[in-house]
Amino acid sequence: MEKFLKVESDISLVRDTDNNAIINQNKSEFDKFLKISEKKFKEKKQFDDLKSDVDSMKTDIEEIKNLLKIIVSKWFINI
Repeated sequence: MEKFLKVESDISLVRDTDNNAIINQNKSEFDKFLKISEKKFKEKKQFDDLKSDVDSMKTDIEEIKNLLKIIVSKWFINI
């Protein structure tokens, strides 16, 4: 029995008869897939980093607002 069977819909795809997996035998397509996948991963990481930075800035602004309120309230009491 053959190890791989051709997939009718695409000449670069074969089915592994041992585990029924579809395998792409076209290396350039696989390399292209890896590049796209890596690019998406980097974009997601960049987005997550930016979101974290924005959340941190929101917290900082909230702390500054609270400190300003304390300063203003103490200033008015001392007038």
